Amino acid sequence: MENDSKEGLLDSDAPPQMKRRTFMTTAGALGAALASSTLLGSRSVFAADARTIGFSFATYTAPRFAKLDLPVFQKAVAAAGYTTVSLEADSKVDRQINDVQNLLGQQIAALTLMAVTGESGVGLVRQCKQAGVPVIAYNNEIPSADVSAYVARDNVAVGVLMAKGAETFLGGKLRGNFVIASGHPGDGVAVGITKGCMQVLKPAIDRGDVKLISQEFHEGWDPELARKQVENALTRTNNNIQAVLCNSDGMAGGAIAALRTQGLAGKVYVCGLDATNEACRLILMGELTFDIFTKCDEMAQKAAELSVQLAQGKSVSGSRTYPVPGGKSVPYFPIDSYAINRDNMVEYLKKYSPAYVDARTILQDIPDDKLPPGAKDLLKS
Repeated sequence: MENDSKEGLLDSDAPPQMKRRTFMTTAGALGAALASSTLLGSRSVFAADARTIGFSFATYTAPRFAKLDLPVFQKAVAAAGYTTVSLEADSKVDRQINDVQNLLGQQIAALTLMAVTGESGVGLVRQCKQAGVPVIAYNNEIPSADVSAYVARDNVAVGVLMAKGAETFLGGKLRGNFVIASGHPGDGVAVGITKGCMQVLKPAIDRGDVKLISQEFHEGWDPELARKQVENALTRTNNNIQAVLCNSDGMAGGAIAALRTQGLAGKVYVCGLDATNEACRLILMGELTFDIFTKCDEMAQKAAELSVQLAQGKSVSGSRTYPVPGGKSVPYFPIDSYAINRDNMVEYLKKYSPAYVDARTILQDIPDDKLPPGAKDLLKS
């Protein structure tokens, strides 16, 4: 197997430089006090019995986190009489450490944690345990027995689905030159999806049917880095690339931009993750083969319900568990993912527009011959 990645499959993370964004959700006078105290770093606003739940996001790079996960979580927590305090770390480990310290200073009753990396998450969970605050690992795995529950998609299964899609696209046999554009180094989603891709590809690589031209992790899930990776792969192979497997829609867009300059968009298999507006348009235009969407509204709802249980001092249990170091396991609540393509696009838009994606933005200016049945009805509504 040939792999020109500078980072390698499991290299350490180096956080990107991105503009910080924070979301804080509050209610009434308590909200005003919280906003002020967060800016000032105060630790004295809340009483010890405050009904407040924290949510620490690794990033908002994927639109779903700010547009769907957070609002659903907020609504469910509010329905139970609690307030959500949320911060976002721009994929920076040091910033998330500060975020969690900030949230603990607000005397939160529970924390839902989307860790920048699994390794950094272990330390944050330990800190929360010392403060008596239970933690739910969200979206990204945290290899710690001190986690109260894990709520996420099966990322390895997503990677398998991506690679199997390439097999179908290539006529039922994995063959040719492949590129894997992985997400942020150390991020559990990026590592898991890449692992799933390799599970499917390795037998074909070992047979000599597939050559992995490059696999790279990209800080901050940067589309521009993915574009450069694919450009380099095209140069090395004299434009002989059969498939590009991308861990996110942004990177898929970068890959397609590189393919487009060589007249290869739509001729090379490309897949993405999260079914964003742009990804859906690329599917309809025939440049993105298919996308994978996780029911992140259900993920946020489940995490909110479990957070409330933990805030009330209750334990949580489920029918499935997730293994962690030390021969132990934590309750695991898997969330379904499924492929989005032209055939089920209208069904998807009916359910998630306009809360997450926008049907009009996706469908506008798409030629009639590329619109799926029923799409025009969405433009009328």
